[in-house]
Amino acid sequence: MSKKGNVWEDLLKPVVVLLGIALAAAVLLGFVNSKTEPIIKENARIKAEQTRAAVLAGAKGFEEIKGDFAVLDIDSAYKETSGLGYVITSTHKGYGGDVTVTVGLDPNGKIVGISADVKTETQGVGSKAGEAKYLDRFLGASGVANVDSLTGASYTSAAVKNGVNAALAAFDKIK
Repeated sequence: MSKKGNVWEDLLKPVVVLLGIALAAAVLLGFVNSKTEPIIKENARIKAEQTRAAVLAGAKGFEEIKGDFAVLDIDSAYKETSGLGYVITSTHKGYGGDVTVTVGLDPNGKIVGISADVKTETQGVGSKAGEAKYLDRFLGASGVANVDSLTGASYTSAAVKNGVNAALAAFDKIK
């Protein structure tokens, strides 16, 4: 003779327990997110300011340039407050993820500094596109930057080149 099961014990109780655990986890994640989100945003703002200052040496401060730069794949554009130049940031798809390129330009649109965040790219291969040895090839360029890709890192170096060219195109639109 087979034992007849209890619907509550066999079916409903495990579902209710799992829903309770999922609800508790969701509430805890929401709480942690509400506490860490402002800190994460502030750290990102500080890092962006440091990067802007690094690609435009001698900068005193920056004011954001408002405009519709989405067509040019531009994340942000800033003018240095004393007239030293501009800093334009763009993000493009690399091999392992997004590559964010920040370009410092003098008042005439000549590249005076560049930074590429390649942390999502393969270390030792794509990450070379973020090193000064490669980035320095763009210095002094204005108009369209025509720099060869790195061997073995064609996607990443293309993302950097696209970011630089987007920044140069945005400068033309700003001026």
